[in-house]
Amino acid sequence: MSALPRPELGDIEAFIEIWGLPTSEDRLERRLASSIDELRAYHDAVVPRLPEIIEYLNQFPLAELSPQDQKLAWTALGVCEVDNAVNKWRKPVLETGIDIRRMVPKTGFYDQVKA
Repeated sequence: MSALPRPELGDIEAFIEIWGLPTSEDRLERRLASSIDELRAYHDAVVPRLPEIIEYLNQFPLAELSPQDQKLAWTALGVCEVDNAVNKWRKPVLETGIDIRRMVPKTGFYDQVKA
């Protein structure tokens, strides 16, 4: 069974399998484990399809997306998470910044670091 809701998106199916990850942390790890050439290939393949993907996904309430459509939505979100790497830094990670993997995700507005 294809992971795609529409056959005309078949050229990005491999990217959906790789980038259709449910959390931003998962997509961050994927970005850090990828080469810039892999990131560029993903970015260049999916960005032109974003209007079509968004139009398709907008047909459904977010809470009612099928598992296949959720992967498609996460793949589209992943493009946002690699855009700086591809267009600005031209490498998977900005080496002059902090190591993003050391950051602790917040679970609520009032999260505090416990000593």
